[in-house]
Amino acid sequence: MIKIVDLTFGFKKPILKNISLNIENENQIIGLLGPNGAGKTTLLNILGNYYQKFSGKIEGNNKVFFIPDKEYIPLDFSINDCLSIFPKVYPFFNTDRAVKMINFLDIDRTIKLSDFSKGMKEQVHIVFGLSQDVDTYLFDEPLASIDPFHRETLIKLIKNYRRSNSNVLLSTHLISDVEDVFEEVIFIDSGKILLHEKYLELMKTSFNGLEKKYLEVMKDVVRI
Repeated sequence: MIKIVDLTFGFKKPILKNISLNIENENQIIGLLGPNGAGKTTLLNILGNYYQKFSGKIEGNNKVFFIPDKEYIPLDFSINDCLSIFPKVYPFFNTDRAVKMINFLDIDRTIKLSDFSKGMKEQVHIVFGLSQDVDTYLFDEPLASIDPFHRETLIKLIKNYRRSNSNVLLSTHLISDVEDVFEEVIFIDSGKILLHEKYLELMKTSFNGLEKKYLEVMKDVVRI
C-alpha cells in the first residue's frame, strides 16, 4: 500500500498542493490522468524517490520502480548487455522474466538501442522496467511513442508479466485506448487530486466512457 498525506512540492510556486492519497489494494492498474503541467510526472518522480525535498508524508514507496518518459538505458547497450549488467545494478531484477518478455516480443538481443526505432526503444524500456520484482511500477506516458498495434501488445505485457500482486500507476493521455485495463483512476490538475475512484464504480454513472467523465471534471477546474 502507498499512503500519501499532505504532500506539497515546489520551490517558488507549488507544483503539488496538499495531496493525500491511499493506494490500498494489490494487483491494480491505476490510471493517473491529467493535462500537461498537472503534476503527474512530479508525483511519479517523488513516489520513485527521485525528488526528496517535499513536505508531507509518504509510506510504502520503498520498493518501486519508475519508468520515465525518457530513455534510461544507454543507447550503446544491446539487449544482451542489459541482461548481463542489470542484475548487478538493480537488486530486484528478475532475469527470467526479462527473457520471457524479450522472447514474447521477438527482440533481437544483439542490436544496440541506438539502432532501434523510437517505438522499439520504448518497448525495451518497458520490458526492463517490468523485469523488476517490486511492489509498484510507476509509468510516465509509456505508450505515447508506440503505434496502436504494438500498444495492445505492451498492454498485455503490463497486465500479464509484472510481478504477481503488484500495482501499476500509469500516467497517459491515451485515455480511450487504455481505459479498459484500469481498476482505479486518479484525476489530477493544478497539483491537486480531483478524483480517485474505482473504474467500475465510476462507469456506473458515466455512460459515455472515461474520457467523457475526465473532460467533464476538467472543465470545472479553476487554474491559477
